[in-house]
Amino acid sequence: MSIRMIAISGLLLTSSQTWSQQNLPNPAPSQAAQVTQAQQIQQVEINGAQTDLEASRELAAGKLIIGRKKIADSGVQSVTDLLKREPAITIGKDGRLSLLGLPGYTQILVDGLPAVGKSPLELDLSEVEQIEIVKSTIAETGPFGIAGTINIVRRKHLRKNQQQLNLGAISTGGRFGANGSWTLSQFSEDSPLSLMINASAQKSLTPGSAQDTQILVTGSQVQAQFDARRLSLSRNESGSVSGEIVYKTDNGSLSFKPSSGQVNLDKRNEEQRVWADGRLLQITQTSSGALGGYQLPLNWLYESDEIGEINADLRWDSGQIRNNSSSMLSAQDGLAGNGLRREEGHDDSRGWLFAINHQKRLSGGHRLKSGLQISRDQHDINNAYWLNGVTDTSLAALGTKAGSSEKKWRLFVQDDWRVDKTLAVNAGLSTQEQSLDLSENNLVSQSRFRVWSPSLHISKKLESDQRRQLRVSLARSFNAPDSGQLMLQPSINALAPCTLIAGCAANTIDTADTSGNPALQPERALAFNLAYEHGLSRDSQVTLEFYARQIEHKIGKEIVLAPVPWSGVPRYVQRPANLGSASLQGINLDWRVAARDLWPSSPRIDLRGSLGWAHSALSDLPGPDNRLDGQLPWRAKLGMTYTMSDMPLKIDVDANWLPGDWLRNNLTQRTYESHRSTLTANGIWTVNPQCRLVLSLDNLLAPDTQTVHEYFNTDSTVRTSTQKANYARIGLRMELKL
Repeated sequence: MSIRMIAISGLLLTSSQTWSQQNLPNPAPSQAAQVTQAQQIQQVEINGAQTDLEASRELAAGKLIIGRKKIADSGVQSVTDLLKREPAITIGKDGRLSLLGLPGYTQILVDGLPAVGKSPLELDLSEVEQIEIVKSTIAETGPFGIAGTINIVRRKHLRKNQQQLNLGAISTGGRFGANGSWTLSQFSEDSPLSLMINASAQKSLTPGSAQDTQILVTGSQVQAQFDARRLSLSRNESGSVSGEIVYKTDNGSLSFKPSSGQVNLDKRNEEQRVWADGRLLQITQTSSGALGGYQLPLNWLYESDEIGEINADLRWDSGQIRNNSSSMLSAQDGLAGNGLRREEGHDDSRGWLFAINHQKRLSGGHRLKSGLQISRDQHDINNAYWLNGVTDTSLAALGTKAGSSEKKWRLFVQDDWRVDKTLAVNAGLSTQEQSLDLSENNLVSQSRFRVWSPSLHISKKLESDQRRQLRVSLARSFNAPDSGQLMLQPSINALAPCTLIAGCAANTIDTADTSGNPALQPERALAFNLAYEHGLSRDSQVTLEFYARQIEHKIGKEIVLAPVPWSGVPRYVQRPANLGSASLQGINLDWRVAARDLWPSSPRIDLRGSLGWAHSALSDLPGPDNRLDGQLPWRAKLGMTYTMSDMPLKIDVDANWLPGDWLRNNLTQRTYESHRSTLTANGIWTVNPQCRLVLSLDNLLAPDTQTVHEYFNTDSTVRTSTQKANYARIGLRMELKL
């Protein structure tokens, strides 16, 4: 059954239930009853007495909310660690977090706006007020969330005096690191001004170890190619400072929230490759990168009964990325390929964003939202290349300078309509226009598009129990390529380098260069979700959800042998490409259950987890393993929180299982990844109301993983098998309220 038929059937089913309820013969209500009913319809405010789950039930779009209390009680440090526990979040084999098992299609926002700088998933939880999760597209978050949206709401200053200090140590594979954060809030009763300051820093070391074996299969013959061993060590250092100055008025507030941060990443890789004929190849790669920048956001909030709520943001941001890498290649036979290659890259960015949103409650249970967002971003990129200390001219065809200028504007309108106590509707329309101008030496390319994204979400509570309800969602959504996917500037494979003597000679299919594709088109998708939620209590619920996606212009990667500007002979190049259409169907069962809701005298145990099944296929790739990247046939999560009654100790345990499976990457490549199982444990000891200790154990019992890459030539197959070591992580942190 096609997704369109599924969507129409689901909407008709929900509409028929609604029609039957609305058309039952009822006696005419009295005037007093009408007033009471109108008051009930209008009362959809989310207040502090509600649990996160109760707040989610009141929203037609099924927005999941992780509130400040749950964040503070979690005992974990980063947004990533917190989201790993959520049943709705899937964890990929590469560690990426997503919704519906689609990491490339999950939109991540900060305060409802696109993030700049470091990944928002790395934010320290001391900076986060709440997290909102929507497993579909809604107008207010924009058209670019095919799988859904994760919105991270940063900590807002509360008018009270408080101070908190967190200090921690961490070890990964025997390599030690440290982290810390400090938060200060100050205000005075007789002053409209208040202040909040947050500072955080961390340092970590992560080792890596892997072994490779490559064979060449020609018909029934198998020929050994090489064995290799790889070692790596990554050092990550980061620090950030943010603040907020708030001026409170009678009808709102004006706030200034500057922030600045720096991330430094150093990495060293060593590889020794022994070929079957006795040749020895050694390569040593070192790289250092620095990401720094600042943001200067202003926010104005105005509230009144007549006008409603107006929220305006104006943000300036600036960033700098510095990369410096070197690659030393040496062969035992002294071939011309021996040499030291070095690269430097600078990316200076600047931009601004203006957003204004308005919402107002209207009669009849309507809450109307609308908004405008305008932004502009510019990047100036400078690259330099050396080979054995001499300027390398092999990449001169595309120049050493590049630039991009991106302009966006977005409009949306959305109506959250509480029809009655049992029926809610969220209907909206979002449109965005984007223009991107790219320049690489004398090559100029442009990308222009405008998209329209209508969305409809309906929730129907069952009359017999307000905690049981059906949800149905239908939306049009998109995924736009970024500037990095569109720019041609290549990266030369270190195992097939260009040399001073031979230039850029031919490479092999397994040592392809990488490049962008200016002709890339945005993906377009039709999304459908149908869910049944069975609430057991204020904070216990089981959800069964069916979802489907139909994606056009699917973006993937292809490997082609083609003429390239940096070589006089054709070379294999891996680049992004539109790979036809893709279809996806899946079912998820999520639960969050307190044991005392089922057995009143049980210990204080909370259970959470999910079980999912999915099937996907790409039209332009041969099967049977032509599924979407990250979308596995099944996945499972199980978690537990146990709070001891006779000791101030709370224990969290979470497990995640993923099966081994093949993935058809493109016409010339497929990949196998072995099963992946992880176990995480957390213990929180509350010493007193001002102090607690947190012990975390991550990636326990994780076996080594195996990956197989197969590359298909006309009459042969190159197969590379990799065995990768996994390391446990141990952390200890102290949290103090000063």
